[in-house]
Amino acid sequence: MSESDDWQRLSPLALVFLIVSGLQRQVRENLFLFAGAGAGAAFTDWLGLRELALIALVFVLFSVLGAMLYHRRFRFRMEADAVRVRRGLVEHKELRVRFARVQNIQLGQPFYFRPFNLVRFSLQTPGASDKEVELPGIDRSLAETMRDRISAARGELEETEARPEPEEGADPEPLEQPAVFAPSSGRLFLHGLSSNQVWVIAGLFFYVGGNLLERFGERVEQVAERALENGQAIDLPVSAWALGAGALLVFLLILFVLSGLLALVRFWRFRLRERGDRVIALAGLFDRREQTLRRAKVTGLQLRQSAVGRVLGCWSLVLRQTRSSDHETPAGGNAFVVPGLRQDDLALAEALLPGAVFPGRFQRISPRYRRFAFSRLLLGLLLALVLAGLLFGFDHWSLLALSVGALVALPVLHLRFRQWGWALEEGVLWVRRGLLGQRIDGFDLEQVQQARVTSSPYLRRHDLVGLELVLPQGVIGLPFLPSRPAAELANRALATAEQARFHRV
Repeated sequence: MSESDDWQRLSPLALVFLIVSGLQRQVRENLFLFAGAGAGAAFTDWLGLRELALIALVFVLFSVLGAMLYHRRFRFRMEADAVRVRRGLVEHKELRVRFARVQNIQLGQPFYFRPFNLVRFSLQTPGASDKEVELPGIDRSLAETMRDRISAARGELEETEARPEPEEGADPEPLEQPAVFAPSSGRLFLHGLSSNQVWVIAGLFFYVGGNLLERFGERVEQVAERALENGQAIDLPVSAWALGAGALLVFLLILFVLSGLLALVRFWRFRLRERGDRVIALAGLFDRREQTLRRAKVTGLQLRQSAVGRVLGCWSLVLRQTRSSDHETPAGGNAFVVPGLRQDDLALAEALLPGAVFPGRFQRISPRYRRFAFSRLLLGLLLALVLAGLLFGFDHWSLLALSVGALVALPVLHLRFRQWGWALEEGVLWVRRGLLGQRIDGFDLEQVQQARVTSSPYLRRHDLVGLELVLPQGVIGLPFLPSRPAAELANRALATAEQARFHRV
């Protein structure tokens, strides 16, 4: 019996990871409730800094105590065809995950694990909303042995069975393979500039700093009222408005630079490698991560380009897998993301998705999509204008606001229509959608689990339908398709799925 077959405990240094992750989880779960309810300002006025420090200390002590108990009762072992884990604080739980169910293997090494050659080993299964198994603080050689055993048992690489186990302290074999794709630091920084996390950071800043902004506004109002009571005139020079505009530009610049730096830290020294039937990604500055994905578990891919990315010419690629809910974010924390792509690198999608050929052109949906949306928009605007005129008067400012909103919506609807498109190449369906940016989903038709054709009186009148394809990674729809091509596409998808030897889930 090998070492990995015995019941084993986590390293004592795993306590650091458990405490840090527990504190992060508590902050994420309670910060928005605390700040959103306005409790932050209330507690700051009611309690002093010493009381707040004592509360924080008690909170940290409880987190440390919980992590110590969790660490003491945590056990894991490798079996012939599964990983078994025992854990729990009050209630003891035992989890057994078969190798055949594993779709994603991850090895992470935070900076405080590196001097001790420890890693964080995790497994993800199809349909799970989070990591099914997570083993923080185990020896790297043990983690690599477990990874290779799981891969060999799942038939990912036939030669893995004949290869001897890696010696202790040896570098992992994926690091010795040539990189299929290795973006430069400049590309990674541009990926951060073009990603949507810029607006997430801005929203978080305004959400958490809302109390400070509100207090600043109250101070300005008090100064203005005091000046008016004293008969003083308030005259803002032109330079004040220029200063405000400059401050806004500086704030936006800081947001974009911060987003670029965060992407650089997350994807530092990104390397994409192939190892038999596996695709391996390595990235990270403070937390070096190795993510292993079998091609047979890939259910599709998504090419993403934001509005800023279209200006900078930046793309990112997400390998799609089976997930538990349609509400999960495709490019979330556990997603397999390839950043820093250029237009010339899109051929990488053909290498990652078996049988894929990136289309040269897309077929558009029916122009009646635009006419239908325009007519409904004008009808809604007319009703809103009449209602606002009757309630507030026809000289009220709300009528002008509604009209301006309608004028802005018209080009938005046109851009939305132009982004819709689809193409079928070598049994792989590509669906494009977006507004200022674009997202292109590609998947093999044999992945389709269900096809739905929807209609309405308007669509039937013009011989159009809507097509929805249910996939392991979610639902992808195409609106306003001619009925005959839509029926042919649905029938072909179902026939291909029925004739497929297996579904890659």
